[in-house]
Amino acid sequence: MNEYETIRRIAACFRSRFNPVNKPFVSDAEFIRVGSTLWGMTIDEFSPSEDLFTANDPRILGANLATATLSDLLAAGVEPQCFMHALCLPRNPDIRFVEALCGGMADVLERAHCALCGGDLGTAEPWRYTGFAMGPLGAPRPLTRQLAARPQTLWITGTLGDLNMAAFTGDATPEIELRLHEAQQVRDSALAGIDTSGGLADALWMLHQASPGVRLCVDAAALPYAPGVRETCADAGIPPESALFGGAGEYELLFALPGDTTTPGRSTALREAGLTPIGQAVPAAHAGVYFRLANGVERRMAGPPPCPRQADSARDHARQAVAAAVALLNHRETSP
Repeated sequence: MNEYETIRRIAACFRSRFNPVNKPFVSDAEFIRVGSTLWGMTIDEFSPSEDLFTANDPRILGANLATATLSDLLAAGVEPQCFMHALCLPRNPDIRFVEALCGGMADVLERAHCALCGGDLGTAEPWRYTGFAMGPLGAPRPLTRQLAARPQTLWITGTLGDLNMAAFTGDATPEIELRLHEAQQVRDSALAGIDTSGGLADALWMLHQASPGVRLCVDAAALPYAPGVRETCADAGIPPESALFGGAGEYELLFALPGDTTTPGRSTALREAGLTPIGQAVPAAHAGVYFRLANGVERRMAGPPPCPRQADSARDHARQAVAAAVALLNHRETSP
């Protein structure tokens, strides 16, 4: 039984007393009404085996854990305000490691104007981390993964593929960027939002699952790969799309905006805010996730990308991601 089916079984055991606005898998954040205000909340657990974060630099690790937790709120149009966490470390940890780790977290929370309200400390070998964050809705409406029944343009923040390439090659995890400014720039006009915590292919697939009547088509030539990703893939003899199918996501934000955002003035403003248009989403009978290649040929994703939790190792997961990318480009259906 995979992760999503397990979550469905767990959710079926409970009836919420708070009447959440959204159902499971509909949004990156859960929403409850506090007085007259909608608040969003998120909780995530992280470990080196599941999220492929390295601890070479504890400050970067701490910053990445905080940013990855807040990312769900930003994708849903929420202003982070409160933060709590549970940190599990090996017995007798190096206090310098702990201070650097927490210093990285504090830097991110400070930039987000988000207060640490408390937490818990436990023991684990290797480390484990659970982050919880919440805040009031800053967008006109909650941003969900459900795409509207109208033409939309898909916009992504930042660059793609660097965390997956680090995981594939065994290099140190680079620092994730906090996309607070970019989220603020688009949340008033965005129609849907999701973060790429599981990689771009995973985010696109979840948008498709939440919006089964919509056709998502990504322009492969427009994808903003991180510096070095294409070169590393070329040296390894694998397609660069492999770095999009891995589960070590970049925690970039993927937004669907009205189709008129492609007009010169609006498009320039969005680009200046740090976003890149990568494709379209339109209601269609032939729904699904498609990649338009440089030669104009479109390839359809046959299924979800491989999950690192179901792989025997990081190396095995990398092999599965490469296989999924090759299958897409060759228009062959394969099981991850």
